[in-house]
Amino acid sequence: MKEWSTIRVPKEVKQRIDYIREKTGKVTWEVINDAVSFYEVIIKNPKRKQEMSNIEKVAWYITKMATAFGAFKENPTEENYQYIIKRVEEIKQRFGVDASIIARIADYYRSIKDEEVRKKIRIDMNMAFKQVIKDIIITAFFEMTTKEQ
Repeated sequence: MKEWSTIRVPKEVKQRIDYIREKTGKVTWEVINDAVSFYEVIIKNPKRKQEMSNIEKVAWYITKMATAFGAFKENPTEENYQYIIKRVEEIKQRFGVDASIIARIADYYRSIKDEEVRKKIRIDMNMAFKQVIKDIIITAFFEMTTKEQ
């Protein structure tokens, strides 16, 4: 029979554990055990740790791009346009992914004043953005898997 103990965690941590428990259908101790096991694997395996840092890098640049993209769509000022251009250049430098379609659509979008036309262009912008994000993920995944071989 298992011996049990109690641990004290901040309320926010308990809420996160409960959320995962509800989503996975596991009991609390299994969620905590999985998290600790995952942590141990990363700490003990430098290769996995590096893969995680690559994932962090991808997440960071996607977040930066999404933030600039959203700000520009809502407020297509010159400043926000320049942020988009900077993010497009970063994506090319960091991942070798051509995101220039976003810059071209953004350039066109800011020249249009008719809100109905802008609404249609936003749909195209969203599709282009989604494609660039997929390209980043695929490129990063390919880079990680080729390093493993």
